[in-house]
Amino acid sequence: MKRSILYICCLSLCCFMSCSDDESTNYVPESKELSTDEIDVYFQENFQEKYGSTVRWQWIDKYVDINYIVAPAMRKVLIPTGEMIRRFWIEPFILESKASGEFIRKHFPPEIVCVGSELRNADGTRTLGYADAGVRITLTELNYFDLTNREWVIQQLHTMHHEFSHIIHQTYKMPNGFNKITEDTYTGQAWKDINTNAQAELIEKGISSPTTHEIDSVAQNMAIQRGMLTPYGTSSEFEDFAEFVSLYLLTEPAVFEETYIASDPKRTFLDEGKANIDKKLALVKEYYVSNFSIDLTHLREIILQRLNEINMK
Repeated sequence: MKRSILYICCLSLCCFMSCSDDESTNYVPESKELSTDEIDVYFQENFQEKYGSTVRWQWIDKYVDINYIVAPAMRKVLIPTGEMIRRFWIEPFILESKASGEFIRKHFPPEIVCVGSELRNADGTRTLGYADAGVRITLTELNYFDLTNREWVIQQLHTMHHEFSHIIHQTYKMPNGFNKITEDTYTGQAWKDINTNAQAELIEKGISSPTTHEIDSVAQNMAIQRGMLTPYGTSSEFEDFAEFVSLYLLTEPAVFEETYIASDPKRTFLDEGKANIDKKLALVKEYYVSNFSIDLTHLREIILQRLNEINMK
C-alpha cells in the first residue's frame, strides 16, 4: 500500500518598491460572491468557517501531479465524504480532550483535495493519498464510497490519519530517538521489493501459487523483523512514524498486541523486531502526550467505537 509524501518548500520572494505619495492608490480586493451550490455551502459551513480548511472538490488539475491519470470525485460522494472526515477524524480529537480539540482546530490542513479515482504510478503501485508541506492532504478513490465496506473505510481512515501525522512531524519534527531504534534497517525505495521477496520465499518453500493473503502475511513478518509495522513503513523513519500512528488508531487493541507486540512461541524470529516496535510505540505515545496533551489510547477508543457502530461487511 503506497503513500507518496511530497515535501514542498515554498520560498516567498518579496519585492520592495518605493512609491511617491501622488502615485499611491488604495487597494480594493476583488469581490467574489459565495457559491450557492449545496456542496460548496456544506464545505464552507463545516470546514472553511470552523477549521479554516478549503475543500477542493471541483476539478482543477493543478492540484494533482500531471503524471497521474485520475478522475474527479462524483457529486454524490462529496458530502458523505465530508461527514466521514468529521465523524472519524475531526470529532474524535474534539471528544478526546479539550487539548486534543484545540489541537485539531489548530492543525487541521488548510486544504483537502478530493479525487474520485486511484492515483496509479508508473511502477504499478497506487497512491492512496499524500500530504504537501503540511498544508494540503489529498484523498483518493472517493468514488467507491461505501460505509458498509470495511476494507474501503479503513483504507480511507488510514490515509487521513497517516497523512495528518506527516503534517504533525513536518511541523514539530520527529519524536526524539525514534529513528535511532532501527536506523540501520530502513529500506528506502527497496520497500517495493518486500512483497516480491515474500512471494519468492513461499515458492521456495514449495507453495507454487501463493495467494495474496499468504504473500502479505510473509511480507508483514519481514517488516516486523525490521521493527516496523508494514513493508511501506520500512521505507523511511517518516513513513514508519505515520504508519505507527494510523495503524495504532485503527487496530483493535487485542489484534495490535498479538500482531506487533506479544511474543509468539511459534515465531520467535519476530521477538527482536517486536521489542523494537514496543519501544517506538512508547515514544510515539509520549510524543503526543508531552507535546499536545493527547492520549492516543483514548483517541483510539473513540474511533474504534464509532467504527463498530456502523454495519460493515
